[in-house]
Amino acid sequence: MAEKRKGEFMGKELAEGSDAVLRTLREAADQVASAANLLTDLEAKGVASGFIIGSGTSFHASLFLQQLLSKYTSLHVAAIPASEFAEWRPERGKYFIIGYSQSGESSDIVEAFNVAKSTGAKTIAITNTPGSTLARIADAAIVTRAGEEKAVAATKTFDAQLTAALMLAYKVAGKSLGEIERAAEAARKVLSEDGRVKGVAEAMVKAEHAFCLGRGVGYPIALEAALKLKEAAMLHAEGFAVREFLHGPLQLVEENTPVLVYAASKGGFEASAKALERIAGHKAPIVLIGPEASSFSNYAFSVIEIQDAEGDANAIPLAKVAQLISYHLSLLRGLDPDKPAKLTKIVKY
Repeated sequence: MAEKRKGEFMGKELAEGSDAVLRTLREAADQVASAANLLTDLEAKGVASGFIIGSGTSFHASLFLQQLLSKYTSLHVAAIPASEFAEWRPERGKYFIIGYSQSGESSDIVEAFNVAKSTGAKTIAITNTPGSTLARIADAAIVTRAGEEKAVAATKTFDAQLTAALMLAYKVAGKSLGEIERAAEAARKVLSEDGRVKGVAEAMVKAEHAFCLGRGVGYPIALEAALKLKEAAMLHAEGFAVREFLHGPLQLVEENTPVLVYAASKGGFEASAKALERIAGHKAPIVLIGPEASSFSNYAFSVIEIQDAEGDANAIPLAKVAQLISYHLSLLRGLDPDKPAKLTKIVKY
């Protein structure tokens, strides 16, 4: 049997992300419709408030879904880390809960669902594992179609989680799903830019710290990008909303501090221009990632453009860039991104 190469699983799985998006789009439609109907029925009965919970990467998917539901529907939702839900949940009033878990077995989220169900709250699970504990105990379950993921760092499962969020929010809002297919193709095209992305990683090899910034749907992607750099490449990285970065963290920027900026549209870069100018003034190497990023290259050390996608679904190709950077940086640092020494795929303790 051939010896496993470093990063073999993560490299293969991140390349399968577009297929995971399209399979989820095709095969989970009925489950999404059932979950959307549950939310609509609850709202008709006066239960229009709820929580979306998850841990790690799944929490970033929760933030993405929170933004979509807040933007496109009249539902009132708050994303909370699963481990904190017992402390945050209301003592009075009715609510629903949506939970993200790739495995459907994480102790934090299973416990949170049990707490919610004990109060009579309706529950929706979004998981990549059919027959998992979370899927069994939920009132409705959306099973994403990413397939088995062996690498500890989530890639294609996160792509599928973003897809489920878009499908659910758009179904409740009566919005077309067409942009999701285009986003899957845009994510596939990111892989053809592998040389440019690897060049960004090469410039980060000696960095001790990095910042990932985002605006709009780019914000949860920035948080996920920072997590991937920590998990896979052992680089201390933090994620912020672009303009929030000016409220303190800017103090830490130096000439050797990479700043990666994720925006889902040209408008996102335009709205961030003053902040980018301020950051560039401290000679930080800025990388702009998103549609028409080259229009703002005067602020940037490098740009990675997202092509042929639109709207909030651009989060999918943005995430692919983040995954690819962390993958290359891990290998360049001599690490194995498949097996971070201190992490496990499922947290059950």
